[in-house]
Amino acid sequence: MELLIGILCGAALSLFFSFGPAFFSLIQNSINYGFRKGVAFVIGIAASDMMIVFLMLTILKNMDMSATLHNVYVATIGAIAIAGFGIYTFRRKALTANVEGSGQKRFQAEENVRGRQMMLHGFLLNSINPTIWIWWVTIITFLSAEMDLSSTERYTFFAGLLLANMSVDILKCRLSAMMQSWFTAKVLNVFNKVTGTILIGIAIYIFVSMILYQTNDDIRQKQQESETQGTRIIQTLHDHMNRDSSSTKRADDTLYLE
Repeated sequence: MELLIGILCGAALSLFFSFGPAFFSLIQNSINYGFRKGVAFVIGIAASDMMIVFLMLTILKNMDMSATLHNVYVATIGAIAIAGFGIYTFRRKALTANVEGSGQKRFQAEENVRGRQMMLHGFLLNSINPTIWIWWVTIITFLSAEMDLSSTERYTFFAGLLLANMSVDILKCRLSAMMQSWFTAKVLNVFNKVTGTILIGIAIYIFVSMILYQTNDDIRQKQQESETQGTRIIQTLHDHMNRDSSSTKRADDTLYLE
């Protein structure tokens, strides 16, 4: 049951709540380097998520991680690193190849980047983002406070959630890589600049939001409410499936008594 709930929650969260730096870089890298390198990037993200969840469930479970992650200095370090990725992406130039007989230049997927480099890229970009850590802390805190799960059920739930999350990201890679044929070198250069600008904008947002979180009570309350949006999906699915399970069990018991 918990595995299925985890899979459903992971798919829903990945589809509706994953528009951060990793999402935009995933699309951009899949278009630049192709599907296989995009999958390597996803594996790096998944490894980062697994590390964060493991740390939160074991070593860091007794620490007040929410206060630490909302610290301005932590946000500053993360924002600078994400801005660095954004600047690099903004300045990237697409490789080109001449189209035979036309004299035109066409975008050519880069082949000189290794899969392990893409894995490291995905791992670092996901790990340095304080909002990702806050996201997982919120979910784990919710599970501990609101849902009566044993240790085994908790690990089973997160196994399903992470598996579904990675599967949906791989699907995003496939769809993005399929768009390669639509991009000329000129269009891809514009796309790189747009993606880089978005990453820089996210970095600025992280920095400013953490400052406002520390100085404005109203904004702090609104941010705390927004951070719990994902947990509502988990609660809804868990309650719904438990009701269905209870109804099925009562029906089976009635048939048995008859």
